[in-house]
Amino acid sequence: MMSAAARERAACLVWLLSILSVVAWRKGVFFDGGIDPVVVAKALLQGSALGGALLIRAHSPSRFPVAGAPLLILGLVVSISVIGAYAAGNVVASAVLAVRIMLVASTVSVLVSSFPRTVVLKHLAVALGILGAFVALTGLGGLAAGERLEGTVLPLSPNALALLCGFPALALLHAGLNGRGRGGAALLGVLFLGACIATQSRTALFALAAAAVVLMLHVRRMEPKVAMGLLAAIPLSAVLLMYTPILRTVVARGDAASILTLNSRTIAWEAVLDTPSLSWERWLGAGLSVKTIAVKGQYWQEQVLDSSWVSALAQTGVLGTVVIAAWVLTVLWRSMKDHELRSFSTAILVFILLRSFLENGLIEASTTFLVFMTVALLVQGKGAVAEPPSRVVPRVSVDHLASASNYRRNTNGLLVSD
Repeated sequence: MMSAAARERAACLVWLLSILSVVAWRKGVFFDGGIDPVVVAKALLQGSALGGALLIRAHSPSRFPVAGAPLLILGLVVSISVIGAYAAGNVVASAVLAVRIMLVASTVSVLVSSFPRTVVLKHLAVALGILGAFVALTGLGGLAAGERLEGTVLPLSPNALALLCGFPALALLHAGLNGRGRGGAALLGVLFLGACIATQSRTALFALAAAAVVLMLHVRRMEPKVAMGLLAAIPLSAVLLMYTPILRTVVARGDAASILTLNSRTIAWEAVLDTPSLSWERWLGAGLSVKTIAVKGQYWQEQVLDSSWVSALAQTGVLGTVVIAAWVLTVLWRSMKDHELRSFSTAILVFILLRSFLENGLIEASTTFLVFMTVALLVQGKGAVAEPPSRVVPRVSVDHLASASNYRRNTNGLLVSD
């Protein structure tokens, strides 16, 4: 039997493999159904992640309930997309992507069944933090040259890097607000926040700020040292915003280029919305492989669909988009009703859902989907806490690693390590 500490380390490794299998390895390249070394390598990583998750589950002394609804809904969405792709003559690439996204979801579900819910979030935060820190370090050269922080070894865009660093930043903030953060954790949180700011991703920073507000609104009892730290951070933040170029750089970043980017986005969105109402593409989409759309009247011929919701409309049609919207609202509602996880899970949903309007990734093999699927499985499971037990104390991401072979319920009714 694998020890608890070994299972914890193995779980973080499995999460890391899963994330590596969905992040971009090449810039501006979309899967079209062909096979090349990158496609094979990603498939091997995802297969290894699923195999590792099954091995961990086989050695877990406890089984935790997993909701079937998220997997069924996801299966319905990808089925709609495959039918639409078949009608559009684009079935091979879309079918491969449908299988890939189901493999990612299966890996997440196996991990969710092997650990308590708060421990699952901890593992995910650790894995995202490790990869986010690595990618940020590889981009320091470009940052020193006055560019936005982005990946180099892994060519992750600033927006993608902001997600990798934003999740652990929120996890560390949550721990600090609830009196579980230490000096090292606070410093690490500041570094992750700094990386997010250095990406100059305005959508991500706005979503991060909104998520931080959600975290603060859920704090019922704040320790004096935490309150003093927050009070001290207010004037410090004001000084940094007023007397450094941080705010000006982010807000006025490439002003003309930003207007051009927004204009290009709206042109692509209009092209999707103009899909004939009597066509298959309108109601069932044209498959998950649709990442761009042809545009007319411009000096360019194609435009990337920079919105998860516009992409959903192009990939799964009106029918699939309605299903996705209903699913998202259900997950958000269940998160807000979950008295054990809601302080953190709702903040994470706010972080990724606000970004989904101007960024892709909500329903595809991506880090955003990985996070969303994890939260959906956690809050929609039978183990979700519908009514608060006495004196609930949420435990999230940055708790110490478990060191024993089993879990028990503490006096607050939460699962913890023995």
